[in-house]
Amino acid sequence: MPKTRAKGQSKRFLNEDYILHLSILFLCFFPVILSFLMVTNGETTAFKLGGFFFRIGIPCVFRAATGYNCPTCGMTRSFIYMSDFNIFAAWSMNKAGVLLYWFCVFQIPYRLMLTFNRKIPFARIAVALGTIFLIIILFVTVGQFAFQFF
Repeated sequence: MPKTRAKGQSKRFLNEDYILHLSILFLCFFPVILSFLMVTNGETTAFKLGGFFFRIGIPCVFRAATGYNCPTCGMTRSFIYMSDFNIFAAWSMNKAGVLLYWFCVFQIPYRLMLTFNRKIPFARIAVALGTIFLIIILFVTVGQFAFQFF
């Protein structure tokens, strides 16, 4: 009997759905957690470890070449402000960043439940709402990007 249980568990870990849920969980969990360890003044971003600050960030190639913000400019700072509960500053950095932050926060418990084979009531509705939310984020990102040219 222990052999079949171990075999069943190994099948579970190789299951495509399990890998998908775990991947999405990590993609949502790490940016949210890292945003709690970072600080920003609106211009620069740094990790705060103990009493030390380590500046991070890669200059935006698109902005350097064109002078315009790329669709993801301000996303990291937006996440940091959201983790500090400063929604207005986050909204001014990147509107799509605020929406993506909420999407990630709601995905964490949802994907944890799916990873551990918990049944989700109204699972189809949750998937539909998640998809609609991602489409809204896409339109906000594209709209925000296009609006700067006018």
